Amino acid sequence: MLVQLSDLPVVGLMDKDPANIGRIFYGRPVLGPAELVSQRVDTIIIAASDIYWQTIASRIAPLCQQLGITILLPDGNTPNPAGSRLPIKLPERSELAARLARHDAISFDLFETLVVRAASHPDDTLHLAVARSGVPASALAARKEAEAVCTEKAGRFAYPLSRIYDEMRTARGIPADVAERLHHAEIAAEIELSVPRRPVLDILNQCRRDGTRIAIVTDTHLQRSTIESILAHCNIGPVDLLLISNEEHASKADGNLFDILKARLDAHHILHIGDNPVSDELHAVEHGLDACRLMSPNDLLTHSTLMPLLSEVLTLSDGLLLGLVSRRLMENPFSAIAPDRRPTVDSFESLGYCFFGPALLVWLGWLIRRLQETPADHLLFLAREGYVLAPLYNRLREALGLQESLPSGTYFATSRRMACVSALRTSADVRELLRDNYSGSSEGLLRLRFGLSHPNARQDDHLTHADTAAAVLIENRMAEILANAKDEREAYLAYVIRLGIMEQDRVAVADLGVKGSIQHALQRMLERPLDGYYLTGTFGEDNPFNMTENTACLFPPILNGRESDIYRHHILWESVLVAPEGMYVRVSRDGSMVNAPPGMNQSRFREKAAIHAGIAALIEDWMALGHDPAAERINPGLVDRLFGQVANQDIVISEELKASFYVEERFSAETERKIWD
Repeated sequence: MLVQLSDLPVVGLMDKDPANIGRIFYGRPVLGPAELVSQRVDTIIIAASDIYWQTIASRIAPLCQQLGITILLPDGNTPNPAGSRLPIKLPERSELAARLARHDAISFDLFETLVVRAASHPDDTLHLAVARSGVPASALAARKEAEAVCTEKAGRFAYPLSRIYDEMRTARGIPADVAERLHHAEIAAEIELSVPRRPVLDILNQCRRDGTRIAIVTDTHLQRSTIESILAHCNIGPVDLLLISNEEHASKADGNLFDILKARLDAHHILHIGDNPVSDELHAVEHGLDACRLMSPNDLLTHSTLMPLLSEVLTLSDGLLLGLVSRRLMENPFSAIAPDRRPTVDSFESLGYCFFGPALLVWLGWLIRRLQETPADHLLFLAREGYVLAPLYNRLREALGLQESLPSGTYFATSRRMACVSALRTSADVRELLRDNYSGSSEGLLRLRFGLSHPNARQDDHLTHADTAAAVLIENRMAEILANAKDEREAYLAYVIRLGIMEQDRVAVADLGVKGSIQHALQRMLERPLDGYYLTGTFGEDNPFNMTENTACLFPPILNGRESDIYRHHILWESVLVAPEGMYVRVSRDGSMVNAPPGMNQSRFREKAAIHAGIAALIEDWMALGHDPAAERINPGLVDRLFGQVANQDIVISEELKASFYVEERFSAETERKIWD
């Protein structure tokens, strides 16, 4: 950045560690508050990975405001101002509890109140039914036309679903077998997509324990047997009264169903709880009931900062995926979004399910397609990301019945340090490896970068890869470096052979990515090309290793005309896709692995495992829908922007969750720090 700003009068640097004030880095002093005044600093430009921009800006904002200093981000913008969104107030759980105590009967709406669906649009259920039944797409249009005709004749929700299909057969010219298949598929989809909304179900169960009379009142075309199947599927026990609009030829939409409710329910004071502001709130009050509106997951989504994601929903698969996320993220009608409309996340499982899971689902589907197009004998998931990725891939491979056509995923012990050292064969290789960034002591350079376990070098000095002292140090220890590299390479090659990888086998690697430096080193060690499939990175013409023909990623730096959030904030993925063991250092002669000491990500691995469980749950829920992620072309832009909500802090993440995110470096330096520090 200093090179880019060479035409500006940059007087110094800042750092959060006060011990660095006065020290010289890159030819500039580190300034404290007093020096900012004496140097008449008027602008501070944040020099950091963009994931830290807002965090650093928030940290220095009070000082800058006091001194009249402008904060600039590297993209030329100023930090986002706080409080720029209109506030929203959700009902308080305690207030509802007080209202419940004043009523001797409670009426619940069913869909989107007690039960939610895995869909972001009401028509998604119908589209899924069409896809599953295999009927012509024209049947869907006929189904919707028939519903419109029936509604005009009988009123909204005042007739059963069977009448729609009768209309399709008699007046729309749809063959009876086609109509029957779609009818059964629609009912099956309604049952399967429904899950209980746990916070609202808790209220119902508490009312049951308190002896309060309970009714469920629903506007629906579904018959009673289907509703009872949905209730059983969602583990909702029997209630005192179940009112179904098409049985009563009345609805909440016209308000008349509430009159029937009052007549049949032996109660003086009834509170109705539902999601629709008109049929569940306004009409209930007009017909003499008390009412409480609890916003549905989809309503909460559209009222939240996630609403722009709806523009990325291009297909049925997109809608179903966002529906899964919405019903999990927006499950709690009392706390799903903060007053500033940002969604709130308070569990590691939900973080994995809603934000990391969708991207990995799409990536795994893409990976399977790539392997089907370019077969491989072995698929190596590089450590330590592969600890999470390999089981997910193998689970999908098995669920899709692809054991015979696709290779099993193998967790492959490696690291940048392990692969790069093993690939050193000549002094030119050593000098080339020195060109990678390094900052630290002489001892650290020899140990971290070149694998000398006990280098007998200074630990109290400081040098970088570009310093003459670093080049001299390497030249003086060249023979020792190459001898160690030979020893490590022989042990590493023996490990590869033990995995059953033969010289003639076609091998692919899969990993988080970014530049493919480990693949590049493995290719030089094995002296043959590998295929590389990555979540994100630079694998086009700007790849530093010229690996353009045999590598690919799903989330390049520019995706659908905009910068990819997964690429920009890959550091978050590095903190999530971790294993319980420390970094792989080398293979010993006896075949055992040597690992670096565990870091903070390992000490808090139980929390990481909860994130992993959330990721796996999202993929399992998707598979339960019967959709093949390899066949479905879910819009990568949707999941990229969804993940960006975490990276850009457009959601409220509890401090407990933030405290779990660490990033470690044991190649360019020896550091470990909190990401959200």
